[in-house]
Amino acid sequence: MLSVRKRWTLSLLVLAAGIYSILRFSPYPDYLKFKDSRYSLPVYSRQGTLLAVLPLEEGLRRQKLSLNSLSDRQISIILKNEDSRFYFHPGVDPIALARACYLYLKSGEFKSGGSTITMQLARIISSGSTGLKGKLLEVLNALRLETRMSKKEILNSYITHLPFGRNVEGLESAAYYFFGKKAAELTNEELMILMMIPRQPVDFNPLENREANREAIIRTLPRVDIDLSFSLIEEAYNGLTAPLWPSKAPHFIEFIRKELTPEDWQMGAPILTSLADDFQIAVENKLEEIVESAKDNRISNGAVLAIENSTGKILAYQGSVDFFNDEIQGQIDGVRILRQPGSALKPFLYAYALEKGYTVSTPLPDIPMEFGHQEIYIPKNYNQRYNGPVRLSVALGSSLNIPATYLGERLGVKPFIRKLVASGFTSLEHQEHLGLGIVLGNGEVTLWELVRGFSLFSRGGVLIPLSYKLDTEKAVGRQVYSVSVAESLRSILSNRKNRILGFGRSNPLDVNFEAIFKTGTSNQFNSIWALGSTQDITVGAWMGNFSGETVIGKPGSSLPARLVVSLLEDFHRENFFNWQVDFHTETICSVSGYKLGPGCAYAVQERYAEETELPVCTWHREDNLYLPVEYAQWVHFYGLDYRLDDSRAPLKIVQPSDGAVFFLDPTIPEESQVMPIRVIGNQDAVLRINGKQVFEGIAPFTYYHPIEKGRFSIEVRNEIFSKTSRVLVK
Repeated sequence: MLSVRKRWTLSLLVLAAGIYSILRFSPYPDYLKFKDSRYSLPVYSRQGTLLAVLPLEEGLRRQKLSLNSLSDRQISIILKNEDSRFYFHPGVDPIALARACYLYLKSGEFKSGGSTITMQLARIISSGSTGLKGKLLEVLNALRLETRMSKKEILNSYITHLPFGRNVEGLESAAYYFFGKKAAELTNEELMILMMIPRQPVDFNPLENREANREAIIRTLPRVDIDLSFSLIEEAYNGLTAPLWPSKAPHFIEFIRKELTPEDWQMGAPILTSLADDFQIAVENKLEEIVESAKDNRISNGAVLAIENSTGKILAYQGSVDFFNDEIQGQIDGVRILRQPGSALKPFLYAYALEKGYTVSTPLPDIPMEFGHQEIYIPKNYNQRYNGPVRLSVALGSSLNIPATYLGERLGVKPFIRKLVASGFTSLEHQEHLGLGIVLGNGEVTLWELVRGFSLFSRGGVLIPLSYKLDTEKAVGRQVYSVSVAESLRSILSNRKNRILGFGRSNPLDVNFEAIFKTGTSNQFNSIWALGSTQDITVGAWMGNFSGETVIGKPGSSLPARLVVSLLEDFHRENFFNWQVDFHTETICSVSGYKLGPGCAYAVQERYAEETELPVCTWHREDNLYLPVEYAQWVHFYGLDYRLDDSRAPLKIVQPSDGAVFFLDPTIPEESQVMPIRVIGNQDAVLRINGKQVFEGIAPFTYYHPIEKGRFSIEVRNEIFSKTSRVLVK
């Protein structure tokens, strides 16, 4: 039998346990919502520069602050100001509460002095009720908080959610807003100034009401027993900053914002990015300078992306010349929008050709050619010239359009697009309808995709994801091209001799370190591009305007090329590529690309990544240069004294293509319109149209037939060969 005393003790324990259980486990929806609070995210460069503080809804800045980052002295100042007995009460301070009740009975309203830190946090969590009811609810919720959170968690949540007015919450955000520094860097006097604000955020705002803030400190100091210097307080007032949140690299910041998850906002952890301060500043200044110099060309904007090749980390990200300039649509992100890349896709075509068995010296025809069937595609070079047979390395280095289109037709549009998608150009997926024009960049891609894709040639053919985070996690890559193909491509693009035919002996891409470059111009001359890569970094630049207007004067890609070269010169660290493949050099015929034969007059050296069995040149013979018959039109066009090798020259109708559709020009009299029919083959030939013979002679030849609406069957034949093209005229 328990004694009375023990029964009372047990009853009290049971009662206490019951009260605790009620406080601990009773529904508290506001608290559950509070636990899922979102926090503003500070974004830093790799050097630790604060780039931005990403706001919450309606511009609210509330940064998470760890109590561990504050000094004991700072924590002491906070506690002495707000709740000196914080660690000794269960959420409600009986002494302070009794004083507050006495003042309430005397004046009819609650005045400061009764609320503990836990009660203030309870009011922050469940705002709304005022007066006696509100105070009682604060008491209840404070007791509930003490059963659900540790003292450290309560204090940490308190300093993180303190309201400072002006859409600023928490000590960390207030420290930056008012003093331009972190909370841990605040002096005692600066912290004291800030601790007055939450009491009356408008009246005690030191930016507008310094005197009221000072008087609040004077009234508080004797009560809290904090030893501060009034001269240092005045000095702290003079150190108040203009309230302006940082906004550096705004397109980069907006890109990061779109990548964030709800969990990121709830964690509130600072974002440490890979952006390099000096690189970003250089990009901004150089881009602005070059675009300003080209404004007469209707170039009003540009974008730049630079990455670290080994990791895929972003070093610089500039989406436009001026994010805040509405006249040039500066908030559009030129790194991420789709634009036609022009010739910037050619390296991927030639890499695919090498993968399919072509060599760096395979001769490609740079001659007048037509491609396609129902839709005829007639490519031309930028300089409007035809160069005849051109080695693959020169065709790529000089960015010739016709050899590239020739390659594209033979490799196939669909397989090439699949290879582009595998190279990171996901925007081109299911774009087979673009036809052969994809070779010259009529599809739309982003600068992001171009830089990422181009960098794989400096990484042994491996594609890796790009990242803005400064972490040590190694990027997982995917082998898109073999090492030998990637390094062969790199060897071509880094050899300045391969650029001479297209760009002359002196051009802005000639540098004194190993680098690869590729430029591009859209077919409407409204987007100009340049890509550059060394062993360690890759840089891409776009210039033009966001309105889609044609660039005046057609400056080509020299402007973005100048920018890319300048950035590589300033920031590359490795002067040489790391070559994994042992290249060997062959002396070959400069015309045919084959091994030097006895009749070859001009020799060049070419580098091969693998043992390549080259045939001996048979184009050069004792009496002349004998070209394959496909060069017949080029020979006749320029009146060259070359001969055609008819040993492999069957008759062929090169124009019009079988299945072609022509449309009469309504602006020209119908009787003045003709259809050119071009035949090659270096043989006797008879030309028949709809069964009627219209010409007899020796191919190659061009016959001009009067055109009219209807279907035409065009046949060229002799005793051995016969070829037919069927066309429709509308």
